[in-house]
Amino acid sequence: MRISTLQQFNTGVRSILDNQESTMRTQQQISTGRRVLTPSDDPVASTRILQLQQDISLREQYQENLTGAKNRLNLEEATLSSVTENIARIRELTVNAGNGSMTAEDRAYIASEIDTRLDALVDLMNTRDASNTYIFAGFKGETEPFQTRSGGGVIYEGDDGERFLDISNSTNIQTNDTGKNLFVDVKSIQDTFFTQDNEKNIGTGFISNGFVSNQEEYSEFYPEDMVIQFNPDSYVTPPAPNYTVMTRSENRPIDGLDGVAYTPGTEQVVKGATFKVAGDPEPGDTFLVRSSPKQSMVDTVAGLVEGLRSLQDNPEDSASLEILIENSLSNLDFVQTSVSEVQSEIGGRLNTIDNIDNLHQDVDLVSQDILSQLQDIDFAEAVSRLSLESFLLEAAQQSFTQVNRLSLFNSL
Repeated sequence: MRISTLQQFNTGVRSILDNQESTMRTQQQISTGRRVLTPSDDPVASTRILQLQQDISLREQYQENLTGAKNRLNLEEATLSSVTENIARIRELTVNAGNGSMTAEDRAYIASEIDTRLDALVDLMNTRDASNTYIFAGFKGETEPFQTRSGGGVIYEGDDGERFLDISNSTNIQTNDTGKNLFVDVKSIQDTFFTQDNEKNIGTGFISNGFVSNQEEYSEFYPEDMVIQFNPDSYVTPPAPNYTVMTRSENRPIDGLDGVAYTPGTEQVVKGATFKVAGDPEPGDTFLVRSSPKQSMVDTVAGLVEGLRSLQDNPEDSASLEILIENSLSNLDFVQTSVSEVQSEIGGRLNTIDNIDNLHQDVDLVSQDILSQLQDIDFAEAVSRLSLESFLLEAAQQSFTQVNRLSLFNSL
């Protein structure tokens, strides 16, 4: 067979280039520690490696979610523990206030400490996490959930939103509890009420929290609501600030409470409900006394403070005080039950997080081991192969030089 000089030259160059390519690939494998550098090196292994890398990346995101959920739940658990401690102290003070040897002055001192504890509770209910989000505000995490109002107590400005995070392919975890479920919608031992300012009022008047001073009378009136409406001065003779207390369903004055002279801060007892209106309301302004089978934690404590400060040392007020103390203790027990139930749920969620975290770590170890087997290089084998390939490259280069010298011109 005749072999041309060009063919001989191309064959030698191709042999050198093939050996160079093999040597460089082996050198890259050793320098990177990876057996599979491109999908063409091992298509089957490359597909499996990609799947494993995606699974590992997804678990890394789940791990971030686990950490975030755990931190948030730990913060909530610590906050609720502090809430429980404050409630326990308020309950202790309430029992002391019911001691028959206590005077009105003594009860006022107790009310002051309870009021301080109430401020601490409101601060705890407005706790924020590391991202500056209010943990009891539901989905409205940027809005302070419990905002104080002029007459005392708070208004809940959050919502019912419950946040969830995916912590595995098939598991998500609740990372918050709303302030409404925890602190607002709390069962009351007796029919009760809460007071409310009308947002459309134009004056500076406000209504206090209030409390039930005659349970039997109020239960007969329940579930009707009251409306305190301020009339023009000319409504009475001689003209003077005045108001009317009406039933909300019929707008009919209650027990002749029509055109009542207004003195700011004067205590009113209507159908067993005790409250005060203060400030400077304008004609047309209204305030609500709304019946409810539930009573928020803040309303329970604020109503207790109001009663301890206003009830005096006389037989009638002593009977009202007894009702107030009894109802307040029962309602505080309901609050503690509500908080304890949520604390138990948080403990269960944290256990779930720990279990899923351990599972992720175990699966990740297996995945990393398989991934290493598929893509990591055997350095001993690779170094031996590099030596062989280097030797073959050198031999190809030397043989090419020798063959390339063969020419008829050398024989002339």
